[in-house]
Amino acid sequence: MNIVLLWSKRRLAMKRSAADAAITRGDIIRTARKLFSEKGFAQSTTSEIARGAGVTEGAFFHHFKGKRDLFAEVVRQLQREFDGAVSEAASKVPSGIFRFLTGARASLQLSQRPEYLRIVLIDAPGILGQMQWKEIDTGIALEAIEPALRLLAGSKSVQKSRLRVTALAILGLLNESCFALAGNDSNVAEDDVIETIEAILNQWIATNQGAKA
Repeated sequence: MNIVLLWSKRRLAMKRSAADAAITRGDIIRTARKLFSEKGFAQSTTSEIARGAGVTEGAFFHHFKGKRDLFAEVVRQLQREFDGAVSEAASKVPSGIFRFLTGARASLQLSQRPEYLRIVLIDAPGILGQMQWKEIDTGIALEAIEPALRLLAGSKSVQKSRLRVTALAILGLLNESCFALAGNDSNVAEDDVIETIEAILNQWIATNQGAKA
């Protein structure tokens, strides 16, 4: 057989294998996400997840080390979708501080959706541990918050340490407020959270304008 033809067939087979693997992995994640949302992490077994995805339990462990590893991937997926939805809501406002505040309000509201609430806010901190949960949450969230703060500052030369601290302060406020709202804390109101963030942003803008002057 022609060596070029043989190599082409092998490459095609490898591509098909990779595509099939990606489909199987996606099926497992979708099934697990549904079960984690409806039944919780503890009550969802690997055999049940595999069966729902239409694969063997052996195939499950080929793609994931275990249920916790799969759960972390589900949390990452939900967090990426969450941040995408927040960005979409913010993009409907022309620009400036109100775009940021629109995104902040959307994050408070979206965080209370049953699936996100149960998996990301209620189960994830305990199952993944605070360190891994914060690593996922912070890593994704800061990719949106820091560029937005830089735009509000009106300068690309913002001190990185100041940028990170301000972004973390806002993210921390949002996260704790989401937890409080999920727990029906009567002392936490959405409008008060937004007003507090607005005050932080106004101070951020004033400080950076002063630094440029």
